[in-house]
Amino acid sequence: MPNAQMNFRIDAELKRRGDERFARFGCTPSEAMRRLYECAARYDDESEGLLRSLIGTEPSASMSEGEKRAQAITDFLASLQAQREALGIPPSASPQEFSDEYWDNLFYEAKSERLAERGLW
Repeated sequence: MPNAQMNFRIDAELKRRGDERFARFGCTPSEAMRRLYECAARYDDESEGLLRSLIGTEPSASMSEGEKRAQAITDFLASLQAQREALGIPPSASPQEFSDEYWDNLFYEAKSERLAERGLW
């Protein structure tokens, strides 16, 4: 199969940091991109969550910080689920399956910890 060459522009600092990270994994940037394409091709529909978390649209400037964080969590969970499915790991309970009481308690604990960290609790 013939090879295709790809060229793209990227911020110099981002490239430097990315190259360092890839080197720690023992691969070149070209190998990393090749693996991304292989993953997308190999898992077809199953890789959608992973690809969406990697390539998804940038958060809108009109989104609040909380909305951006919520979207990041949603993207992460979709990516995690796609990876679990690709590895044949059974799905775990989704966050929607937890009760309102569970979320209320979790929120209370988080607030309490935050107050304690600030010496207010």
